[in-house]
Amino acid sequence: MATAVLGTVIAVWFAFCLKKMYNSFFKGEAACCSNEGCSGCAGGCAMHKAMEDSYRARVEKISHFALKKSIDVDGMTCDKCVARVVRALEKIDGVAVVAVSLEKQSALVGFTKNISNDILSDAIKRAGYKATAFAA
Repeated sequence: MATAVLGTVIAVWFAFCLKKMYNSFFKGEAACCSNEGCSGCAGGCAMHKAMEDSYRARVEKISHFALKKSIDVDGMTCDKCVARVVRALEKIDGVAVVAVSLEKQSALVGFTKNISNDILSDAIKRAGYKATAFAA
């Protein structure tokens, strides 16, 4: 009897984990990485609101830096693309804060020291996107 109950609990747990992995991988990546953008919630979900709030907070922080640049970024189609660009730029020594906008197809970067456009462009290229224009 105990073996049957334990087997059932394990089977239910396994099914739950499998469903969670399926939703995370297929529905999370495939639904968001398309030219139409996120088709799951049309931008009205809690995740998008949190990202918008985070973007605004980062832009506010960047406004206090003496060294900052705006970069046009081509190729971003979803929030995961935005996260990749943020991570790529934040890895650069001297980059303090990065705010990336999917709608504007741009990144705003605050620096603690001067960084060349080539270094920034290379980081964006390694992430899979293209930096097309820089503005101070």
